[in-house]
Amino acid sequence: MTIKLTALPNGIKVFTDSIEGFESASIGIFVNVGSVDEKSGQEGLSHFLEHMAFKGTKTRSALQISSAIESVGGFINAYTGKEITAYHTKVLKKDVKLSIDILSDILLNSVFDKDEFEKERGVIIQEIRQVNDSPDDLVFDLFQEQAFKNTRLGTSILGSEERIQSYTTSDLENYIKSKYATNRLIICASGAVDHNEIVEYAEKYTAGFSNFDVPIVEKQTYSGGVVSKAKDLEQVHYIAGYEGVSHTDNNKYDLCVLSAIIGGGMSSRLFQQIREKRGLVYSIFSFVSNYRDTGTFGYYAACAPEKAKDVMLYSNEEIDNILKNGVTREELERAKNQLKASLLMGLESSSTRMERMASQYFYHGRIMDMTEVAKNIDAVNQDSIKHIAEKILTTNNTTTAIVGPKDEINNILQEAV
Repeated sequence: MTIKLTALPNGIKVFTDSIEGFESASIGIFVNVGSVDEKSGQEGLSHFLEHMAFKGTKTRSALQISSAIESVGGFINAYTGKEITAYHTKVLKKDVKLSIDILSDILLNSVFDKDEFEKERGVIIQEIRQVNDSPDDLVFDLFQEQAFKNTRLGTSILGSEERIQSYTTSDLENYIKSKYATNRLIICASGAVDHNEIVEYAEKYTAGFSNFDVPIVEKQTYSGGVVSKAKDLEQVHYIAGYEGVSHTDNNKYDLCVLSAIIGGGMSSRLFQQIREKRGLVYSIFSFVSNYRDTGTFGYYAACAPEKAKDVMLYSNEEIDNILKNGVTREELERAKNQLKASLLMGLESSSTRMERMASQYFYHGRIMDMTEVAKNIDAVNQDSIKHIAEKILTTNNTTTAIVGPKDEINNILQEAV
């Protein structure tokens, strides 16, 4: 990778990653602001603001924004996370200027039209209801809420229906004015890009952004506990989780390898023991989430209610087996190869490379070369796996989240705790 950096006069940093042979470019404006930056009473504002960015500016209607990009065969979208919000496009190299123009326009000049605001309010409420009707999504929301109870990490990115109903356009205007400072913004471009050209366009179109002090978010802490929600379903959706590590913790590579061994694919222990050997589930996998201050590790399973106790029993056996006997050299190498292959395959996507630049800068203050990341994965060994397993998996402060039939939940919870 050949990554270049320029700091604009207004403080926005521009990163480019030129890829030889590409005809398209992925370009994004990334904001180091997410749902953790919301104060009490502001839940869902980061996400609401992201939705409204595409609903019209001083010079473009909502249709003109989408048409401008799509008429040249491009793609425009956005997403809100716990700690980062992104506005991004993918276009042919000849349309890079248009891309930066539109992305800057929607962040600098959104008008928050009241009619569009009301329409989008309804859209977000439907999104909230969709999550509530999707148990595999709902159980993860419940898990997050319980794992980080009474912190901003535990609040829903979407907010609640009641909170969304209460907002006005002034709430969005005040939020962007108080959060989107230039020291929180970066522009990342990857693919068929010329660094000097990107800097020129960025300086021209982002001149209206200004810098100011944004309050530092208090440290986010893990809580743990048990949470459940009764729903009339054919399956139980279950997460067992633990406190993980932060983005900057070097043990995150050990934990990622451990997760791959436990539930990272069809050859993983949980998949082989719970699905292939016993046929108890259709879906089972482990996951790692890293944040600025902390993180989580856990596994998810969906099964028939009468099989839930067995799923928990045999899953716990695999966890205990790792703690007692460690992992084999074969599965260690397989897991490391999985992670490195995923890393290298991501290099073939300009969008993935763009997002990695943003994430690495926000969390590490620099862009890490992929060879450095690969070396960190290679450094994981059986001893370091044993260390992270003992650190993470031996705690009594676990987090359990269950969504399923009411009559079964109490029995399952007795096993879980």
